[in-house]
Amino acid sequence: MENRPITFKKPFALIKRHDEKELLVLEGFISSFQKLQDIPRHSQPTDTPTFDTLSLLPFSQIRERNFVVKEDHLPILTLHVEHQTWWNKQEVLQHFPKEKIAFQDGMNYKTSQQDYNGLVQQIIDHEIGSGEGANFVIMRDGTAQIQEFSLNKALSIYRNLLQNEQGAYWVFIFFDGSSFFIGATPERHLTVQGGLAKMNPISGTFRKVGKSFSPETFEDDFLKFLENPKEVNELFMVLDEELKMMANICNHGGRIQGPFLKEMSKLIHTEYVLEGTGDRDLIQMVRDSMYAATVTGSPVENACRIIHKYEPESRRYYSSALLLLGRDQQGETADSPILIRTVEIDSNGTCGFRVGATLVRDSIPTEETLETEAKMAGLLENIISPPDQPSPHLLPTLQAQVPLQAILEQRNRFLSPFWLDSQSEQQVTPQFQDKQVVLIHNEDDFCLMLKHLLKYLGFKTKVVSWKDYDIEKDHADLTVLGPGPGNPKDLTSPKMVALQDIANAFLKREKLFLGVCLGHQITSILLGFDIARKDIPLQGIQKEVNWFGTCQKVGFYCTFVVKYASVSGKIEVCYDETSLEVYGLRGQHFCTMQFHVESVLTQQGLSLLTHELLTLLS
Repeated sequence: MENRPITFKKPFALIKRHDEKELLVLEGFISSFQKLQDIPRHSQPTDTPTFDTLSLLPFSQIRERNFVVKEDHLPILTLHVEHQTWWNKQEVLQHFPKEKIAFQDGMNYKTSQQDYNGLVQQIIDHEIGSGEGANFVIMRDGTAQIQEFSLNKALSIYRNLLQNEQGAYWVFIFFDGSSFFIGATPERHLTVQGGLAKMNPISGTFRKVGKSFSPETFEDDFLKFLENPKEVNELFMVLDEELKMMANICNHGGRIQGPFLKEMSKLIHTEYVLEGTGDRDLIQMVRDSMYAATVTGSPVENACRIIHKYEPESRRYYSSALLLLGRDQQGETADSPILIRTVEIDSNGTCGFRVGATLVRDSIPTEETLETEAKMAGLLENIISPPDQPSPHLLPTLQAQVPLQAILEQRNRFLSPFWLDSQSEQQVTPQFQDKQVVLIHNEDDFCLMLKHLLKYLGFKTKVVSWKDYDIEKDHADLTVLGPGPGNPKDLTSPKMVALQDIANAFLKREKLFLGVCLGHQITSILLGFDIARKDIPLQGIQKEVNWFGTCQKVGFYCTFVVKYASVSGKIEVCYDETSLEVYGLRGQHFCTMQFHVESVLTQQGLSLLTHELLTLLS
């Protein structure tokens, strides 16, 4: 590298990936595309890893999943690789420019602290509190103007990040010939290599900056963070959401690894790693995983509606993904990090910063606002006031004294072993072999986790949207009225009206069916039960319940609950005698559950589901 001037005459990208000691340097030309399928692909295996394209996906690309989004008409920006090489990190730090960078008028948030606090409270009260989802990520953005901006200043920012952000999944700079995208993203979105797919949900954030942080009390504060129910449940929620994606794209099964810790300059995160195998087309896998719950919310489809409703501007490329396509000896490869902790800089030096916080039922607005600023702090520091040396990591010293990994692994002791173990071999139950199941999808991909469980047990499955379901065409042995967001009593909602019609037909025709969460609530309304809104939603919460005489730890994602009442007919009711909340119903041709039997939070979900279906189909 020392013999090569630090100039780029073409669009380029430099990438330091988490598991590589050297930097990948890509140069080529840029094309714009409207659809993922238009990105060029090469399938011929190569003896050494070869990279063909690097694409920057706009957030609005989620339209390919037919989700609501602010249409900004931004294209996919694809760098066609004409030349690739590797540079030594230390040589880059030695030879890259170190120019002083200053903002003309400072960095200005478009949303003030007070306004963002109010926005957080609105989401908690009016969206999570009305059953629209378990969590939502709402953007906070800002702008700044770099004085006398140049290529050397862009490279200086990258050099600073490369030196100081040691915990990132990717540290990168992408130049499309006009604008720079420079970032240190902590999170893998999706990698695919040799048929093995991995995702990497990160949630739960400990801030190493701000008035509340003290090095002297770090050990006590951090251990309290690890035990904080809000932080623990937040990670479980995004774990469930990305399991929905993995259940869809990894049709041969997968497993959870972790949780682990990821330390960056200003933050420490908790994370899981999900891995699975499948034979899906690579681009289809990318499309079906747009975009991570950690940057949108749960369920993702409804989270996009909430983002569209509350965010006044387009997200542009924030919270989408980079996509590096290549080949090795086994064929096509993909590496895709989430596009966060990134600054977009145009040719005039105008910077756009975007960051978000995961809002849950027990979020404290002021804390979520401070979290956005802590996430921004690491990036801003490396632009305008980089330290001479990277800040020391705190975890190595603490790990030498405290068994942190053992503390983290305690979180798994009440999770479903089905999702913690490999599912590569089916556990076919003879009574289910080749039985047909139709699953009605009610805008929550928990339906896809149910599908995965049912296939594992030997069923043949088909998923149909509530909009397209026709009972006259349903000749399956069993139908699942699945979970979904919304108020089940809202008869102004076309979905709720349609679901009541469907469930009513099931009851009249004595059709065998299973109702989960929303399906349970809709069925209960038709049977004469009342529905109540909980003061504190049960979103991403594990509870111990008495399920018809057996003690079960199960996962709840609900804002509305069914209240006990005596009903006519041969119906068994499982309910809590204190709160009168109904957990499930059994009839001669149906079973319903308020909790999510498919969730990682339902410890014995597989055996519980097996037992109920054996009873129904006997």
